Amino acid sequence: MQNWSFAPIFESPLLVVGIGVALLGLISLIRPYRTLTSARRRWLVGLRALAIVILGIVMLRPGRTVTEVQTRQATVIVLTDETESMLQPSAQDDLSRWEHQQQTWQQTSVFLRNQSEQVSPRWFGYTDRLSQQRWGQAESEGDLQQPKGKFTDLGTAIHQAVSSEPGQQIHAVVLMGDGRQTAYRGEVDIRQAMDELRRRGIPLIGVPFGREGDALDSKDVAIEQLPQQFRVFSGNEIEINAIAKLRGLLGQPKQVQLKLTPSDGPTQVIQTLEVTATEADDIQPVQFTFTADSPGTYLLEVSAETAEGELLLANNHQTAYLTVLEGGLRVLYLYGNRLGEQLEMRRSLASSQDIELTESYIRHLSADDWPDPRANVLIDQEYDVLILEDVHADAIGEENLAAVAEAVADGKGIMMVGGFYSFGPGAYLDSPLEPVLPIEMELFERQEVGADLPVRRIFHLDREIRMQVTKPHPLNQLESSGQIWNQLPALQGANLFQGVKASGEVILASEQNEPLMVTSQHGLGRVVAFAGDSTWRWARLGFADPLRRFWRQNILWLARRENLQQRDVWLQLDQRRFGPEAEIEFQAGVDVLGGELLELEKLKWNIALTNKENESQQISVAMRGGVWEGMLPVLPKPGEYQLLAEVTNEGQSVGKAMVNFQIIDEQPERSNPLADFQQFNRLADMTADSGGRVVAPDELDKVLLNVIEKASEQEVEIEMSWQLGATSSSAWLLLLILSGLFSIDWMLRKKWGMV
Repeated sequence: MQNWSFAPIFESPLLVVGIGVALLGLISLIRPYRTLTSARRRWLVGLRALAIVILGIVMLRPGRTVTEVQTRQATVIVLTDETESMLQPSAQDDLSRWEHQQQTWQQTSVFLRNQSEQVSPRWFGYTDRLSQQRWGQAESEGDLQQPKGKFTDLGTAIHQAVSSEPGQQIHAVVLMGDGRQTAYRGEVDIRQAMDELRRRGIPLIGVPFGREGDALDSKDVAIEQLPQQFRVFSGNEIEINAIAKLRGLLGQPKQVQLKLTPSDGPTQVIQTLEVTATEADDIQPVQFTFTADSPGTYLLEVSAETAEGELLLANNHQTAYLTVLEGGLRVLYLYGNRLGEQLEMRRSLASSQDIELTESYIRHLSADDWPDPRANVLIDQEYDVLILEDVHADAIGEENLAAVAEAVADGKGIMMVGGFYSFGPGAYLDSPLEPVLPIEMELFERQEVGADLPVRRIFHLDREIRMQVTKPHPLNQLESSGQIWNQLPALQGANLFQGVKASGEVILASEQNEPLMVTSQHGLGRVVAFAGDSTWRWARLGFADPLRRFWRQNILWLARRENLQQRDVWLQLDQRRFGPEAEIEFQAGVDVLGGELLELEKLKWNIALTNKENESQQISVAMRGGVWEGMLPVLPKPGEYQLLAEVTNEGQSVGKAMVNFQIIDEQPERSNPLADFQQFNRLADMTADSGGRVVAPDELDKVLLNVIEKASEQEVEIEMSWQLGATSSSAWLLLLILSGLFSIDWMLRKKWGMV
């Protein structure tokens, strides 16, 4: 059926007629016609009248609409799995999932080409992202490479495929693969993708490849949760904990070994344990204990025996790094407040290779259980320096305090840090430590114990306090100019000392000359009384390096090692195991122990990244707040890597540091040899109302034929419209006709001497 119509300009046919009449009237008024013969005049009038008629037709804009009834062509989207899991065995003997999928798709593509008049296919490959549309470009399965995808993201693949056809009715989505979702955080959730299919009435046809069965039917031994690094001083016992996950091995004992590999020696088996699964899918703890002897850097490996028939072997072992340090200064730190110096102090001291820190928290909610049994280490354990922060004297006990006083007299060092239960408020008056401390205390300043009791702030400096150097001392020399104390953040408060003993030496004070740090000697030992407890703010406000130096210098001075000159170059990674292509940041620095000071701006760093094949590349760093920071390049290849740094100062070597790490091959696509048929069933059920189902590979063509026939039953009226001048062909034709008429008019007038 066809219809003709007009769409005149300005929607007014009368206006078009008026313009035509006016133009025809102008022809008769042109005077040169009077000098022409009637024949010639008829020619010119005829040509111009014809041009006006054609122009009038153009202004009327005639058009034609043809309506035809056609059957609908089916649009089918096919998604093929291109991840490494497809290399696992399929349900057919001697075929991998990939080979089985290739055969199926090759047969289906032939079927779709034979139905080309009734179906419009779209073909995509998917991993954790969707490929380009391939139908008509690489239909031959032989043109495809082996599957290399590391992760599967079903939700993103389905959603992006459907979204690639906006406004187009899609009659089916065919999902081929093993159904395993391995992407940890997909761009599109599976439920969101299926909601889009339900909304548009699109059935999902699942075609699973692989072996169906319960995951417990497969066998697997995996070692997990091994910490990434260990650090211990030589001669100390170390405990290594991990777990063994046993699947499909009920009642079968398996050996688990701890192996130790030094940086320049052969691997040794340190200990062998046996674990036995008590359930079909079981987790058994694994714990090794041994004594670290020789200082050095070691590779630790916890390795499990392989099970017969086990397909995934990469998870049978896990490695970590062990650093054994030479015996250094032993520091015992007891604190009663988790909000004080403890966090940043522990970080500062733990980063020193020569300081072995032992710490313990003493509770102060009630005095009923005092002395706290955790303070008994003061009698039993050897230490070089003791630090007490906000710990009540009664929580330690008179016997322990007497042992401390005796140890200080024999040459040990002690430092008391400020707090509500330090010094006089902590009842150290008349305690065995009273003669040891270099400050005076009064009975009336004692603080009552209890979480609900108010703090007697009259015996504290309850304001912001800036520390000032009163006289040069190894403890207040944080940098060469001495100006650093004017830049450091103020303390948020401090203990108010009632006085300083004659033996005490004030080395730091407030702006109002109130003593903040007092040093002295008791017998052969050294003593520091520090009224503050908020130097931790230095690290939070960009002064981490002065904070580390402050605490280290206190420890060295108390241990009588202030003249020890030692330079420690260090490298630090937040972890030692990374996934492929992870962003890896690191920090580096130089810690100088003793009185030597280095100008950090003059230090030159040479940092190299080396892989197992000894291929090396240089890494750049930038200094921020006394610490150098850098970013490693993307490392897609799993394996062992080493970061080696060397620092020079005006051509002289300052020191070297080395840190090892791993890029691990997580292999999520190979973690289970069985296909997830239940996943296919769940997805198909979500679109069951539209015809969603799960089919065997050899039944796919029959199902697609049903989809095509169902789509062909839907008749669609298709309108084809045409309008004069709207198409390029009609526009060019009109232009040629009008140009021809005007050209003939001009040629005749020239021939007759009118131009």
